[in-house]
Amino acid sequence: MKLDSGQQRVLVSIGVMLTVLICGTLALMHVEGLPLGDALYFSVVTMSTVGYGDVVPFTGAGRFVAAFMILTGVGSFMSAMAATADHLLSRREQRERMEKLNMVIGVFFSEAGTTLMRKFTALDQGLAELRATLPPQHDSWTDKSFALYSKALAAHRFQVRADAEALARIKAFLAEKSPLLVRLLENPNLLEHETFTDLLWAVLHIKEELEFRFDLTELSAADHTHVHGDLERAYRLLASQWLAYMRHLKTNYPYLFMTAAHRNPFQEPETQEATVLVP
Repeated sequence: MKLDSGQQRVLVSIGVMLTVLICGTLALMHVEGLPLGDALYFSVVTMSTVGYGDVVPFTGAGRFVAAFMILTGVGSFMSAMAATADHLLSRREQRERMEKLNMVIGVFFSEAGTTLMRKFTALDQGLAELRATLPPQHDSWTDKSFALYSKALAAHRFQVRADAEALARIKAFLAEKSPLLVRLLENPNLLEHETFTDLLWAVLHIKEELEFRFDLTELSAADHTHVHGDLERAYRLLASQWLAYMRHLKTNYPYLFMTAAHRNPFQEPETQEATVLVP
């Protein structure tokens, strides 16, 4: 797992602090003849600036070690504490921003995402095969269920085939939802959620591609391939983000999750177009 800059700073600070602590403890044991417990105790109270004074060095070498620990150990101890506190505060702020962003994602699925998913699943050439690998509609959505969904979606081809009529419906729908999509992209918090930003750009790209082609009944073979590639990319990103949003609802809004699970775009009949509620 890749560590972020805050986690790296905490680990480096703690590593330096432990290095000074261990080296100082071993040096005191050697030059002062202290047992491990006393040497460790002296090192800790020195580095933490407590300094009770009940254990003190008696030799010149011991005083040199103590001075070294004061100059280096106190700084490393304070740095480790500051880095840890800063990281915890940053994580808290990030969770709060992500909570707000999940509300934005909820608006997207309520107003556009779930309906667009149904339009894609109706065109999915492998939908029957995908459904066979998913938990049943009445499943209680345990961690195992999410794992099955994740595995099934990761292996799915997301192959869609749309005729001119289906493309026209998607074009009209995206034109209607264009103001919403643009407003969502204006949210500065989206910069911290790259996958959702990629999804919005993919959906807007489909809108632009379909609007650029005035007559959808006369698409060339190359145009069909290009448009279907755009649809499949957006469909894949949409399915992945939908599953992440379902997990968020399951954890934080169980009652809304029950509604969303009942209106599962992969399981619900394609002729029905309900929406996911937003917390």
